[in-house]
Formats: sequence, C-alpha cells, structure tokens
Amino acid sequence: MVLIGIGALLVVAGVVWATVRNTRRGGRMSEAETPVSHQPRDTLEPTGKGDRLSFKPDLPGLALIVVGVVLMAIGAG
Repeated sequence: MVLIGIGALLVVAGVVWATVRNTRRGGRMSEAETPVSHQPRDTLEPTGKGDRLSFKPDLPGLALIVVGVVLMAIGAG
C-alpha cells in the first residue's frame, strides 16, 4: 500500500513538474507579442515555431511518472 501511495505521489509530481516547466519556459503572459510584420494576419496560427511538445526538457517529469507507475504496479502485484 505504501508503494502505491509513493507511486501516485511521483506521478502527480511528474505531471506538475512538466506542466510548471512548460509554463515557466513560455515567458510572461502579460507581455504583448511583437509582430513579425506590420501586416494584419489572416490566420489564428502563431507566427513562431512552437516547442511546447519537446522530449528532452520534459525528461525529468516523464521519469518521475514512469517510476511512479512502476512503483504502483509493484505495489498492486
């Protein structure tokens, strides 16, 4: 039962780690976006390249999730 609790805490910690890391990397939300060109845009797509889904920066959070899942599986078995 203890392993399941620790595993659940690690899964939650991994999700929080990855979420906070992505949010903090995104910069301030109150800053105005500087336009690339002065022409009006006809699309809702952002002008910059999105890097929200990246594997390498989120590796510590993913590792916590995997270790937590393994501990929960061991505790349930």
